[in-house]
Amino acid sequence: MAESVTPSARERARPPLGPRAPTTRARRTFWALFAVAIALTVYVIWPFRSPLFLAAVLAAAFQPLLARTERMLKGRRRLAGALLTVLVLGAIVAPIASILAFIAQETTKGLTWVRDSLGVQSVGDISFSRVPPQAQHAIDSILSTLHLSREQVQTFAAKALEYAQAAGPAVLGASAGAVASTLIMLAAFFFLLVDGRHLIRLLGRVSPLQAAQTEELLQEFANVSSATLVGAALTAAVQAVLATVGFAIARVPHAVFLGIATLVASFVPVIGTAIIWIPAAILLGLTGHMTAAVFVGIWCGVLLTLADNVVKPLAMRGKVEMHTGLVFLALLGGITMFGLLGIIAGPLVIAFLLALIRMYERDFLERPGGTA
Repeated sequence: MAESVTPSARERARPPLGPRAPTTRARRTFWALFAVAIALTVYVIWPFRSPLFLAAVLAAAFQPLLARTERMLKGRRRLAGALLTVLVLGAIVAPIASILAFIAQETTKGLTWVRDSLGVQSVGDISFSRVPPQAQHAIDSILSTLHLSREQVQTFAAKALEYAQAAGPAVLGASAGAVASTLIMLAAFFFLLVDGRHLIRLLGRVSPLQAAQTEELLQEFANVSSATLVGAALTAAVQAVLATVGFAIARVPHAVFLGIATLVASFVPVIGTAIIWIPAAILLGLTGHMTAAVFVGIWCGVLLTLADNVVKPLAMRGKVEMHTGLVFLALLGGITMFGLLGIIAGPLVIAFLLALIRMYERDFLERPGGTA
C-alpha cells in the first residue's frame, strides 16, 4: 500500500513545469488572429485617422508643457491635461468663430445694401429693370463683349441661387462633421496627453527593437511634432503680421480682420495666404485704387511667400536633424500627398527614415574587424 502512495508523492514533489512552448500550428493561428484583429481595428478607426493623428502629434508636442503645468498644480496630472485641452480648444475655435461672425455680419450688410439700393424685398427679386440706367449701359457693354444676353445671365443667376440654396444642407453636414472631428481630436488629445505614457511603456515591452532604439524613435516623433507645430505657428504669426502691416499701409478696410484671416489661411495647403491677399488686391483694383492694389500684390506676394519658404524650415532646423532643403521638400511633398496634415506627416516620414538609417549604421552595420 505504501509503495502505491510513494510514486504520487514523488510526482507532487517535482517542480512545476513551465508553460508549454506553442506549436507551429498554434503560432500560425495566433498570428492569423492577430493580423485579423489589427485589420479590423484599422478599419474601425480609419474614418477618424486625421483627428487621431493630429491628437497624437499635439500630445507629443505638449508633453513638456504638461510636465510644467503638472508641477505648478502639485501633481494633478488630469487637471493639467484638462487645462491644456481647453487651451487647444480655444486656439482652434476663437479665430474660426471670429472670422465666421465677421463674414456673416458683412454678408448681411451687403445683402441689405443691395436690397435697399434696388428696392427689392429679396435678392431673388433682382432684375435688370431695377438696376440704375447708368449701370445698365455698363452691364450691356460687358455682356456684348462676352456675347451674352440678359436672359442668359438671369437664367444662370437663378440656377446659381437654386444651387446655393440646395447646398445649404451639405454645408451644414460638413460643418457638423468638422465639429465631430474636432471633438474626437480633443478627446483623444486629452487621453494621449494624460495616459499616453502607459501606451509608450506597452510599445517598449512588445517592440522587437531594443529599449533604447524604441525610445529613440519615439523621441524623434516628439521632436519632429513639436518642431513642425512651432514652425507652422511661427510662420503663420509672421505672415499675419506682415499682411496686416501691408493692408494698413494700403489703407485696406478691416486690415486687422484680414490679418487674422491670413493667420488662419496660412495653414491651408498649397494656396495658403493667397486666398486672402489676392482677392483684396483685386477689389482694390476694381474700386479704382490701382496703386494700393499693386502695392498689396507685391508686398504680400513677395514677403508672405518668402516667410512661408524660409521661416518654417529655419524654425524646424534647430530641433530636427535634417537639412533645411530636405525640410522644405518634406513640407511640400507632405502637403501634396496628405493635404493639411502633410505639414506634419511629410517631415515625420523623412525624420523616421533618417533615424532608421542612423540606427542601422550605429547598431547593425558590420564594421571592419567583425564588430557591429
